[in-house]
Amino acid sequence: MDYNAVHHQICISGVELCSPRNDGFTTWEIKKDLYRLKFLLDEILADSPTYSGEHQFLEEHAKKKMWKTLNEV
Repeated sequence: MDYNAVHHQICISGVELCSPRNDGFTTWEIKKDLYRLKFLLDEILADSPTYSGEHQFLEEHAKKKMWKTLNEV
């Protein structure tokens, strides 16, 4: 899997989703695509094994997300 290409495409979708130049019909289709990806990823991750260091990885992500939220206020 090419993480950078997938990441880039999802970020571009997020920009288009929030663009005031797009109408609701367009942005709703983008949002549905993002939801479909989320549902697929949730299913795959739910069926996958747990690995050593996974809990720490998820905790670190949660901390980064929390700090980002706190810095936005």
